[in-house]
Amino acid sequence: MTGRQLYEEAERLAREADRNGGPLPVTLLREAASAGYPPAIYALANWHLHGKGVRKNYKQAVALLKKAAAKKYPAAEYDLAVSYETGKGTPRNPRSALIWYRRAADDGDTDALTEVARFYYHGIGTARNFRKAIEWYRKAAARGEAEAQYALGRAYELGEGVEPNIEEARRWYEKAAAQGDEEARKALADLSGRS
Repeated sequence: MTGRQLYEEAERLAREADRNGGPLPVTLLREAASAGYPPAIYALANWHLHGKGVRKNYKQAVALLKKAAAKKYPAAEYDLAVSYETGKGTPRNPRSALIWYRRAADDGDTDALTEVARFYYHGIGTARNFRKAIEWYRKAAARGEAEAQYALGRAYELGEGVEPNIEEARRWYEKAAAQGDEEARKALADLSGRS
């Protein structure tokens, strides 16, 4: 069986185990990961992160995330960035976190776009740069990320990295609020109270 086939079988058995309370197919998932299949490596890393079927082991999870990230697996790149940001399983390193968030974003992880923007906005692991933050928030907002839409609304309201523009702020807040973002709803109410 290929790594993919092993992984798909492990995934099927894991769903069955979740439903029936049976044992998880740890050995099969390890085989799939050993075959080098990125989704299997990532899944095993997650099992170690959350203690699912195996002991919770952040160092082992990070080692696996690095293997999957080396194969340009966006979810692994993202979780590796989180590990560097939080210091779980590896020494805390905001610079490395930013690098991995950028790689995840470049490889298609939408949530990573917002994280890169947040790092530039707050100067985490890099110099604070509102213009770069806005650039990344725009990318995420264009993909429908409510958090990024709210951040753009705030940037336009306060003039951070862009010229202040209340109508543009309102437009972004409305997009975020339409997705259930509470902060955007509050911001819209505040703007309405000032009109």
